[in-house]
Amino acid sequence: MSTNRYFSFSRLGLVMKRDLMENWKTNLYRLLGPYAGFLMVILFSYMVECDYNSFSTIMLSAFTLVLVFGGAFNASYIMESMNTQQKRISYLMLPATSLEKFLARAIYVTLGFFLMMVIALLLAEATRFMLLPLFNLSDDFHQSIIPFIWEKLTTVELMKFTGPGAEESYRLAYFREAISLLVIFWAHSFFILGGCYWQKHPFWKTLGSLILVNHLIVLLIIILVQSLGDINWMIDEEWIEQMEIRFSWITVEGICSFFIVLFASLLALNWWLSYRCFTRSQVIKPKFRLL
Repeated sequence: MSTNRYFSFSRLGLVMKRDLMENWKTNLYRLLGPYAGFLMVILFSYMVECDYNSFSTIMLSAFTLVLVFGGAFNASYIMESMNTQQKRISYLMLPATSLEKFLARAIYVTLGFFLMMVIALLLAEATRFMLLPLFNLSDDFHQSIIPFIWEKLTTVELMKFTGPGAEESYRLAYFREAISLLVIFWAHSFFILGGCYWQKHPFWKTLGSLILVNHLIVLLIIILVQSLGDINWMIDEEWIEQMEIRFSWITVEGICSFFIVLFASLLALNWWLSYRCFTRSQVIKPKFRLL
């Protein structure tokens, strides 16, 4: 059976197993780093003797910060197993399809990183309970913080809207959450693309490119909104109302759906370009790719 035509989950698992075994030291360091960071936050909170609510908020912020920036940094090193000529030859010679190799690396730097963050948080939580007898803290600290973090990360918090426009306000809030989530996934996929394109310092080059693209998008939005006249450029209930008055065909669902389709398309485009860059990787890269 040709490995160039058929996808195999068993080969995918073997490629991922190879990455885990060959990079076990790197994985260990990337696990201990967040664990040490969480532990430092815990010790600082214990020493200043903050209340449990403040401690929960601080731990949630620390986990979110590490998850976002650590996830972007890890995603930019999707080609880490091919960063030298010897590693590149070895990886390209694996008896697996290009799709299997790409998916193995993509899962490794996305779901694998999230799993490491969860393990690091669990280890920090276990260490926190062992350190509790050394500090004079309230009984609230004897409960686990994991359910609080999980609830905050997975629950869409909405304001309590009342009045005749409450249903529309709820819809707009849900649309905002969906757009925000897509923007985060799009930015993450941008680091995947940068990692597949640049070989040296992919994180910083991708970060600079993302900042430039972000400024260009904001500039285009401002120019577009200003071309419509004297309208508040902040996308809120007032902005939607002004747009509906001036353009009868514009609706809340239409505007939000446009942004959802836009960023979903950009997300898919980034992943497709990442796969194209990955499959066209050569043993010796051209000089302009080594900048």
